[in-house]
Amino acid sequence: MSTATRSVAPRAHVLVAVKELHAAKTRLSGVFDTDDRTGLVLSMLRDTLAVVSDVATVVGVTVVTPDPAVARLARSVGANVYADPTPVDAENLPDEGGTEHGLNAALAAAAEHVRRNESGVDVVALQADLPSLRGGEFGEALAAARTGGRSVVVDHHGTGTAALFSCDPAIPLDPRFGPGSAKRHLDSGARPLDGHWPGLRTDVDTADDLDAAQALGVGPATRAALDALEHTAPSRCGNE
Repeated sequence: MSTATRSVAPRAHVLVAVKELHAAKTRLSGVFDTDDRTGLVLSMLRDTLAVVSDVATVVGVTVVTPDPAVARLARSVGANVYADPTPVDAENLPDEGGTEHGLNAALAAAAEHVRRNESGVDVVALQADLPSLRGGEFGEALAAARTGGRSVVVDHHGTGTAALFSCDPAIPLDPRFGPGSAKRHLDSGARPLDGHWPGLRTDVDTADDLDAAQALGVGPATRAALDALEHTAPSRCGNE
């Protein structure tokens, strides 16, 4: 990595991909109905965007989505929107290897768009469902990522990707999200970032994940959504 690149004050642009709301968080369907899941997805997104937007080295946030409601929320909190034209259908579901080609193509295109318009910026692909994320965690992970090239924060299950970083303008983001994405990112040359970042690593796909996030403490939008739904302890609902 060039000394010239690292001599520039750190600047990062964060990309957050969100599917069409009707297809989001289907593994929570045993706890929440469709409307409840939609509200929860938007609330977790709001909290995630609020945290990363407050990190001093983050100079831009872009939400990559085909969903108009998600786009409206993103714009309302000052984020940019990159229109993902790929609807959720059979052609865009994960393949046998777990790769979500439509999502990854949209993220890659958004990363290229950002770098064409913001010379020398670091690019981060971040999960949208990180209600326990803290700004200090993200800032530490970003600083660690800037020590070289392309890197990954593996999620709390050890199989997924919480965040993917490209901190060299010569190295493409090359996203490979989908089930089991951590291995694909590591196999493609991304280095794992070590750090005690529980909020960054706790993305929410299941009721157990939501319990784990609540144990860490969730952001205000997520807390308000859960309180309004009277689901402050989702696992309890499943045991009744």
